[in-house]
Amino acid sequence: MKYLIPALAGLALAACTAANDTDTTTDVADAAFAPNVSAVNIEAHIRFLASDYLAGRDPGTDGYEIAANYVAAQMRLLGLEAAGDNGGYFAEVPMHEVRPDPEFNRLTLGDETFAHGTDVFISSNPSVLEATVTGELVFVGHGVSAANRGHDDYAGLDVDGKIVVVMGGVPEGVFEGLSEERAHHNSGTTKRNVAAAHGAIGMISLTSWTPEQLAGYAERFGNGPAVRLTTATGPSGYDSVAATANVTAELGARLFEGAEMSLEDVRTAMSAEEPSYPRFALPHSVTIQQRTLSEPFDAPNVVGMIRGSDPELADEFLVLTAHLDHIGSVTDHMRSGGACNTTDDSDQICNGAVDNASGVSIMLETARTFLEEGAPRRSVLFVALTAEEKGLLGSEHFARNPTVPAEQIVANVNLDMPVIVYDFADVIAFGSNHSNLGPIATRAAARMGIEVSEDPLPEQSLFVRSDHYNFVREGVPALFLMTGFSSPDPRWDEGEGFMGFLNTHYHRQTDQLDGELEVLFEQGAKFANINYMIAREIADSDERPAWNDDSFFGNLFGDDAE
Repeated sequence: MKYLIPALAGLALAACTAANDTDTTTDVADAAFAPNVSAVNIEAHIRFLASDYLAGRDPGTDGYEIAANYVAAQMRLLGLEAAGDNGGYFAEVPMHEVRPDPEFNRLTLGDETFAHGTDVFISSNPSVLEATVTGELVFVGHGVSAANRGHDDYAGLDVDGKIVVVMGGVPEGVFEGLSEERAHHNSGTTKRNVAAAHGAIGMISLTSWTPEQLAGYAERFGNGPAVRLTTATGPSGYDSVAATANVTAELGARLFEGAEMSLEDVRTAMSAEEPSYPRFALPHSVTIQQRTLSEPFDAPNVVGMIRGSDPELADEFLVLTAHLDHIGSVTDHMRSGGACNTTDDSDQICNGAVDNASGVSIMLETARTFLEEGAPRRSVLFVALTAEEKGLLGSEHFARNPTVPAEQIVANVNLDMPVIVYDFADVIAFGSNHSNLGPIATRAAARMGIEVSEDPLPEQSLFVRSDHYNFVREGVPALFLMTGFSSPDPRWDEGEGFMGFLNTHYHRQTDQLDGELEVLFEQGAKFANINYMIAREIADSDERPAWNDDSFFGNLFGDDAE
């Protein structure tokens, strides 16, 4: 039976105890208070979760099942209440491995048919496994609808029952200095959802590819398997936009033949020093035929809870998250289109010690500290998430289908890859500028002599690239805590510690213990102390967290969003 494999090594670590003798009567609100999370416990968890026996914790494998059982066993040993499905610790996430069917997929324009993998690449659809879509074409610019910035590519256009043609990227100048908003609107998911909201039945994305480049993409990545959620998670833009395709520059130009502007003229207008953004109906209809091959499987999120002590607040929930999965082996990750630079042909396992055994370990020790310091006023959920590396899938399913009432979730604090390989002197609290969780993070860090710094990598748009973002999309204020770029050790000046890990060990076999990478468990304990104090203040505050009035995400997804 699935997920009943005993985590024998987990039982061997059952004696793992915290080196914390802090007076449990200490008032958390006292600025002098600081917890004392055990570095030894964090090391014990990481050593197990990043061991070769778990083979990189790829969802759907025995290694991930063992990791999930280990976390569930630790939650039970700590005394966390099971808060998953059917009174257990597991909350299943239904997924399937999907791939396009090259033999079936094709696009027809007039009397000419273009086969999948030549001039057109037709994507798989995890919700509608087979569809033939015929519709008139409408060019919708970048496909961006941003009323708050005075730009709407759909304004005045009727795309109901039609196929939209979309340019990649976002309009220049509209999101200047707004990296998070830019990333949100540039997302293929957002563009598909906007198209669906306007009634489109298909979407064609224009590229600058040659036929050779498109064929190379299809062979190396596109025709391979990808993991997606099933329809059990709930409605999505895939339901109505049943067929999506990328076309070469040559085929794209043909779609504009006979229109009021050629594709070349459109590109020139959109890239001018003072750009314009033409949008208009195209004088063609096309048929897109797509079939998606599917192999279903599931993997669990692991959910434990500390029930709140305040009768008025105990039915509200703070959710602490960290993803449990990693990318498995080099071969498996590259087979599914992932990028993984091999460093040792003899070692195929990507163990994921920092990414993200460290985050799960810190989350478990945060739970231990809560129990030792006394029950919080609000209830706290601890969720080890699956399939983050597959596209934030475990968090999307949980945020949309939580095991507690969705309207009672007040905040999310997410831990993803705390880079505990150098002595950090600051932390980054992504999302701190969007809600009143920001001051809470600043106070917690200050108690440890740590600063909260601005986003040092705004071009990476990290706020929309980890599990907390799915809670944000459900209207829940969230923080994503990460080690910063400064250090008292001059060897790690100006981000060398963080960027050194990213450039040398991220998604590589060397993200493991007892090799060339030195993981500093005491830095993990320091990070856990900050995480605990953030969570403790949120859980014990009189008022539930609130979005800032000027937050883009609060206004888009919050309770008052239109």
